[in-house]
Amino acid sequence: MADSADIHRPQLPTELLREIVQYYAHAVRWREAQVPMQSYKPRWLDYQPLILASKALRKLALETWFEVFYAQSLDNLLCAWPEFSVWTRELHCVELDTDLESRPMQWNLQAFHRLRKLRIDFDATKSNAMLLMRFDHPRVVVSHIQELEIYDLSWPSPMMLSLVSNAFSGLHTLKLAQDLIWCSLCNICRFATFKDHPPEEIVYEKVVGLPKYYATNLMSLTHLHTVELTVRYGLGGSTSLTHNDNIWMGKCDACMDILFADWVGFKVEWMEKKKLSESPCSLKCVRWRFQHRDAANIIAYTEDDPTSQDDEDDTGDSDDD
Repeated sequence: MADSADIHRPQLPTELLREIVQYYAHAVRWREAQVPMQSYKPRWLDYQPLILASKALRKLALETWFEVFYAQSLDNLLCAWPEFSVWTRELHCVELDTDLESRPMQWNLQAFHRLRKLRIDFDATKSNAMLLMRFDHPRVVVSHIQELEIYDLSWPSPMMLSLVSNAFSGLHTLKLAQDLIWCSLCNICRFATFKDHPPEEIVYEKVVGLPKYYATNLMSLTHLHTVELTVRYGLGGSTSLTHNDNIWMGKCDACMDILFADWVGFKVEWMEKKKLSESPCSLKCVRWRFQHRDAANIIAYTEDDPTSQDDEDDTGDSDDD
């Protein structure tokens, strides 16, 4: 009789259970997303109330947990379950190699058919810009990624943006965070310095807001609507962004000091050009964010072309996740 009663016991529809699990997953504490080379997923232990509640909730909790897959090396992708092709929407990769050695193996994303976001954390102590080419396979998966987030690209030149636009043709959102900025006046990557602390962020919605060649190399991304650039900066410069009268878009302090301070005609001409600059057709917002950092802790590659030089993860390797 007890078994018969269990059979006829009312059950919630799977769709409603999934909504409950999704709500719970977003309500638990996620870790700081802006910390490179660390998973920002909640701990698996935080899912324990769902795991212990019922078999149906346990399955849905597992599915929700793997919506974000954290890979500490490309070997983790070799352990991907078949279900990840349906479950995983966001892939977080940690790339610790350098592009100064022979080109290593590709990160093969073929197991993630529903992937919509890719985050790449590079090692800030190594030259790594050309390693972006490790993430462009297979194109049938990569071309459908809508959001790309890159941390600690060692040399954020326009050429790197060209690699991005060629591989990730379906991008809607692009986010970059690193120690150096590209100056479109002297065409060199530099560490940003300011006279005083800049505002937390500067948002451009009516002008392009990007260095010229950034905008040019992103032109083919017809769905791109948001670009977010996080700049790590130091003090001791002569440029102030308190009022942003010069429409600052990544120019280094030396160029700002020489050209904008002493040549009024150049400043006027430059600003008019920026207001009329072309941009990707769907671009609506460019957001510059600022993080203070001691210049002594910055490891910068000062060559013009560096490429010319000779938690518990998802596979259960630790207890942190």
